[in-house]
Amino acid sequence: MILVQNLLQQLSGSKYIFIIGLFIFSCSPSKKKIDMSNNGKPKKEIPAKTTPKLDTVVWKNDLPSKETTPPSKVESKPTKPSEKPPVIIKKYIKEDSIYRIVSLLPLKTDELDTTISKIPSSNIRFIHFYAGMKMAIEERNYDGGRKIVLDIFDTQSNDISANLLSKFNNRPPHLIIGPYKAESLKFAADWAKSHETSLISPWVSSSSITEKNPYYIQIKAGLTSQYKVINNHVRNNFSVSNIVLVSKSADDSKSKYFNDTTQFTEKIDEKIIKEEDLASNQLNVLTPYIKTNGPTVFILPLASIKDENYIYHFLRRVSLEKGTNDVYVYGMHKWLELKTEIVEFLSIQKIRLSISNFVDSDNQEVRSFKKKYYNKYREFPSEEALEGYDLMNYCIRSLHSYGQDFQLSNANSISSGLQSSFQLIPVSKSTDKQNVDYFENAYIRIVEIRNNKYRILD
Repeated sequence: MILVQNLLQQLSGSKYIFIIGLFIFSCSPSKKKIDMSNNGKPKKEIPAKTTPKLDTVVWKNDLPSKETTPPSKVESKPTKPSEKPPVIIKKYIKEDSIYRIVSLLPLKTDELDTTISKIPSSNIRFIHFYAGMKMAIEERNYDGGRKIVLDIFDTQSNDISANLLSKFNNRPPHLIIGPYKAESLKFAADWAKSHETSLISPWVSSSSITEKNPYYIQIKAGLTSQYKVINNHVRNNFSVSNIVLVSKSADDSKSKYFNDTTQFTEKIDEKIIKEEDLASNQLNVLTPYIKTNGPTVFILPLASIKDENYIYHFLRRVSLEKGTNDVYVYGMHKWLELKTEIVEFLSIQKIRLSISNFVDSDNQEVRSFKKKYYNKYREFPSEEALEGYDLMNYCIRSLHSYGQDFQLSNANSISSGLQSSFQLIPVSKSTDKQNVDYFENAYIRIVEIRNNKYRILD
């Protein structure tokens, strides 16, 4: 059973159209509840209790009722005798007949013009994400086991997230997905910690969001984890003497991540190369570092949009100066989101990226999903649709197999999806590894892109 109104409707043609009546209903000052449990058909509408007016739209049916009796303590039990998770004494009782998942998405419904059929580009990625999640729930809720109920909220500010989560103070959900903005995420992570609810961040990856919080899970691997994977790959496949770590300045140095003396005896040489030199007309900026007696490997560990021009000029320089020499460049998955000129270099040079999400378009399951998605929404799925579908499938499998604190029991096991795979590991920012600050998806692979297809190298 899914208690969420449809955001997308199957129509002829290749464009998304919102259901105009839905927005007229959603934007009305008088909010109503609809019970969709009558074999998928709405029952008679019943006016909802008056709540403080929000600056956004709440697309859901019911919030959990408040507890009338004080919460009692229950103990979470490990599911695998060989992998005993920490014992957590619970302060809150959660619904035991269903698994309730709350998702906080920046759908920006207040910016939509209901007089036109085209959805603004800023809205589309999260609508695709929602549509993928919805498909996963519709499929998995027929598998048996405890039903999954998904409550979707349109959230665009910290105040809205705080207001919405306060409605769950007495009976928290089993899982929260989102929100998108870092400020809202910080608040939500702290709320989840105090209310013993696992929270998944699908988009933000940062070690500063929270601390000592085993309920916080980030799906995108952090930079430190990506550096580690790249470092291991280059050291295992090339001579250290042929590897060059590139930095923009001494302040921007990443040498400590790639030359940990407690792990490696051989040091990777670091070169400071200024952006103005790369962008200039002078000759042979990179030539002095390109080897003639074997492949040259440049590590360019930049992952911010503010580094976009530097990355472009560096790759342009490689093309101009490498000649017939063999040159490899190791970079980050964020490069795929940068300007077109950078993406075009990926297929014509030997560039290797640390990536968590990639799709094999020839895979039969992927093709089947795309067909089902198109038949349902009359639009081909984006990467965000696949991400939402994979994440929700992973959440459902984990909840059914391990319960609400699944990250404590299935750490290090790999769960594969159509595009995303999941391998949660505990992360500690201190030397005390027993003190878990958060969990992170450590599934990262080194890939090359050839003819618009991913080639996994490890």
